[in-house]
Amino acid sequence: MRAHVPLAGMLSATQWRRRYDAGEVPDATPYGLHKLAESGVETTFGTADLGRVQSRIGASVRYRVDGLELVEALGERKAFTTANTDAVLCYDERTGIPAALLAETSRSYAPVVSGIGWITHRSAPYPKWDRLFAHALSKTPALWSQCRPVLDTLHREWGIERSRLHFVPLGIDTDFYTLQTEAPVPGRIMSAGEDRFRDHDLLVDAVAAVRRSVPEAHLELATGLPVDVPADLGTVHTERLDGRMRCLYQRASVVALALRPTISGSGLTVVLEAMASGRPVVVTDNPGMADYVEDGVTGVLVPGGDADALADAIAALLTDPERAAAMGHAAAARVRSQFTSSVMASHLAQIVRSV
Repeated sequence: MRAHVPLAGMLSATQWRRRYDAGEVPDATPYGLHKLAESGVETTFGTADLGRVQSRIGASVRYRVDGLELVEALGERKAFTTANTDAVLCYDERTGIPAALLAETSRSYAPVVSGIGWITHRSAPYPKWDRLFAHALSKTPALWSQCRPVLDTLHREWGIERSRLHFVPLGIDTDFYTLQTEAPVPGRIMSAGEDRFRDHDLLVDAVAAVRRSVPEAHLELATGLPVDVPADLGTVHTERLDGRMRCLYQRASVVALALRPTISGSGLTVVLEAMASGRPVVVTDNPGMADYVEDGVTGVLVPGGDADALADAIAALLTDPERAAAMGHAAAARVRSQFTSSVMASHLAQIVRSV
């Protein structure tokens, strides 16, 4: 069977491979979807070559329709036909909604399987596109998400039948994020992320509280978001770290993420990278997070918006390195059994074959 994957954000599978060979990014292809071949699904990747004028038009349209790659889908439409593929596999809505709308126009287009990441509640965050989104979702034979509450919301608020909704656990490249064998730096707390659901200010408050009982506590935060971290409390990395993120995981005694309320799965990638590296995680217990982090075994889940609870959980691990190490090893084992790119690809292959 053949699946075609349109790539959003002007990604190029060829450029990605070069970056992978240079040790900058995980997986040999975006999202590791070449591993669909392990389940009998041959995959091609594409980015529409629009030319200078069309690219400007595409950028203008994306800006006006909240990132949907409508022009790009038209430019790549030949790859979507049944003559060239058996299914179009979209990683998220940016390519999924345009592909679904295009497939509706002719029987010559292959069925669409789309991931859902940022369409959650019907009224948010893009109410002006409510009808467009609803129409596209209703025409998509299979939808999947890496966070179960998104599926519940798609059924309850968007009217999508349960039979078309699938949970696909996020998977990462555990050969890239290897189990760290070097000892972490005592007191080192690491965090990362720059989506709108990160609550870095609360994390900084928590680390300041930790410092009162653990004097060597020090935060390393990788983000492009504005945040005030006193120089004596931590270090902010604003540059692109790419593969050097592994160095931050190596130094970390604890990886901590403070998140604002969401069902979108914000933070999951960092959580799994940290777990694969053998580092214990402390993370906000947003809906769906418990599918990935087993509280008290592979990490610690804390209530959202509670700086004291976050601080207490971090401090408890920093002052008990044996427990932290055991938790990290349990986390690394769980990722390798349940949350690899190959496992994710296997789930997606089953969905692709079903449409």
